[in-house]
Amino acid sequence: MTATGSNPLHGKIIRRIVPYLMLIYMVAFLDRVNISFASLTMNRDLGISDTLYGFAAGVFFLSYCLFQVPANMLLSRLGARRWLGTLMVLWGIDVMATAFVAGSPSYVTARLLLGIAESGFYPGIIFYFTFWMPPSARTRILALFLLSLPLCNAIGSPISAHILLLDHALGLHGWQWLFLIEGAPAILLGIATWFILTDTPETAHWLSTDEKAQIQAGMHAEQPKAPASSGRTIGVVLRDSAIYFLWSSGNYGLIFFLPKILTGRGASTLSAGWWATLTFGAGAIAMYFASRSRGFRLLPPLIALAAVGFACVALIPSLPAAVAGFCIAAIGLMASVPIFWSLAASRLSGKAAGTAIAIVNSVGAVGAFCGPYAMGWLRDKTHSYIAGLWSIAACVLLGAILVVVDARAPRSTYAQGAVH
Repeated sequence: MTATGSNPLHGKIIRRIVPYLMLIYMVAFLDRVNISFASLTMNRDLGISDTLYGFAAGVFFLSYCLFQVPANMLLSRLGARRWLGTLMVLWGIDVMATAFVAGSPSYVTARLLLGIAESGFYPGIIFYFTFWMPPSARTRILALFLLSLPLCNAIGSPISAHILLLDHALGLHGWQWLFLIEGAPAILLGIATWFILTDTPETAHWLSTDEKAQIQAGMHAEQPKAPASSGRTIGVVLRDSAIYFLWSSGNYGLIFFLPKILTGRGASTLSAGWWATLTFGAGAIAMYFASRSRGFRLLPPLIALAAVGFACVALIPSLPAAVAGFCIAAIGLMASVPIFWSLAASRLSGKAAGTAIAIVNSVGAVGAFCGPYAMGWLRDKTHSYIAGLWSIAACVLLGAILVVVDARAPRSTYAQGAVH
């Protein structure tokens, strides 16, 4: 069992679980980032500054990171379908309630609660894949699943822009309709998850006894022959955490401020939505092709490419340059993430992998707070997004450098060029 594409059983697993996981993650990510379009009118209505907006966008990730490790432990105990379904219902309620915030305190509180509700979702799904696929087959399934991230932005951006046109319908602002309409699917799909998702291969009625034995044999064959020392484990987790922190700073700086930068350079609200579709559509295509990679050699140049994209937006203050630069940044960021997670998940096994994934994602969540907050603060201080763009370009470039340093470390999984 080495390559997903050449193994019929892996293909069967992908067809059975990945489409639904993509759908619910698209809903999760949309509910996380829809404030990027809501802010185009909500900030004015509620008197929210760019600094406060950046703080509220990022504060989600502070509560998000605090609860990820215990959330992954609960997934192991309660099972994926019950745990993930419950989380979806909780955050759907929170998103719909955000439509009725009256000012800064309630707005920030809603974002904090959303972070708690979503804390176990993404790392839980990454951990969930370790039940089904051996490391050598995981890059492809991760890439297919993570296609939901750019697809969510590509599809959700114009939808969000059009929902804002419902301004004053039934006495509600357009941004209120945005939260109400985009929060409801999480509740409905959360209930459905209890009946659709399968916890483990052992409980999958759609797998035969022989297929279950094949999965177990494949997983056993790729277990590390000897457990990693605690010192080496800590070093691996620290390096991966630092890289993901820097990657997240750039990724969420892009997501939360792309509409504001585009409209600031002359785009209308609707056209900003469609330009965002182009940006993240390019990222989705790049991620698909990255999923065909079996090693990790492309990881540093892809992350560095994202830094080049941000630098282009900062250097040339025009709408066409912003669209082109953001497309380049999205290509680098989206294509690198499945390779990164395949690398991170391949270095540890068992319960250690679940805890490590949650730790890395938690540290990345801190980066997701720092990126948007720095962008908003620098915008208020300099009255321009240029300084913020340079700062996240520098963060992303440093992440690429750390990957290269990791590749030169003794016994590095990356340096071996494939998962073992």
